[in-house]
Amino acid sequence: MELKGEFEVESDRNTVSSFMSNIDKVTSIIPDIQSMEKINDTSARLVVKAGQSAIKGKFTLLFEIKKKDDGGGVEISAKGSGATGSLNLKADYAFTDSPNGTTSVKWLVNITIGGVIATMGSRVINSTAEKYILVLTDSFRKSFEK
Repeated sequence: MELKGEFEVESDRNTVSSFMSNIDKVTSIIPDIQSMEKINDTSARLVVKAGQSAIKGKFTLLFEIKKKDDGGGVEISAKGSGATGSLNLKADYAFTDSPNGTTSVKWLVNITIGGVIATMGSRVINSTAEKYILVLTDSFRKSFEK
């Protein structure tokens, strides 16, 4: 499943890039984290509660951030599993300066789901994933509001 979008952040590109390259800051905006074990400056092991109704569950994920060389974005990956299935997420965030001093953030997320949750039907899974990504996007944007 692929989800994509774009939004503006009220901050300069370097500040946005610095925030999204910091494992502590990025994980602070992820909803429903049950625990976090920092492995190093770019990766952590997370236990995250996710889903809705019959497809709720906890997932243990290896979460990694890779900063692009030019400061123009980051790649984030999360791989892991839980009692209801497996999750493989790859997110690409691209940052560009906007004329009004803000930063435009374009994002593309690819999610592969397996196990019991994958049998629930694509409409339910897509809806749940989209809601979760939109909550993350809103949390990210609010981190820069003054």
